[in-house]
Amino acid sequence: MDQTLLWLHPVMQVFALLLGGFAMWQGLQRVAMSHFKKKIIFPWKSHVRWGSLAMLLWIAGAFGFYVTHAVFGETHITGIHAVLAWWIIALCVAGLITGAVMDRRKKRRFWLPVVHGGLNILLLALVVYECYTGYQISGSFL
Repeated sequence: MDQTLLWLHPVMQVFALLLGGFAMWQGLQRVAMSHFKKKIIFPWKSHVRWGSLAMLLWIAGAFGFYVTHAVFGETHITGIHAVLAWWIIALCVAGLITGAVMDRRKKRRFWLPVVHGGLNILLLALVVYECYTGYQISGSFL
């Protein structure tokens, strides 16, 4: 079972990265529509669905702390990989909250979408780096 959990974490996180990348692409379509006057239909519900699912999966990735504790007796033996996870969780929560506010109360806004998009660009960059650090340490665990 432990080996299954060790494999589940990276597979789930890479899947979430693909979903998050798709949601980011959709968000950039919204930017093109709103700020550059491109004639694009923004798939609002799809963006919310896939972006939320990606963030929830990244938060669920914190289950990796349980796995490393259960298997190795410690939670932060992965170094920077574990430290980045805390920042990713915080950015996911911020992205989910700002996104929920915009989804529930639809109106013209300027700053909230900018903050939401900026945080989520940072989030996606951290997740890509997190995948890199995970790949670097994977040989020690898998």
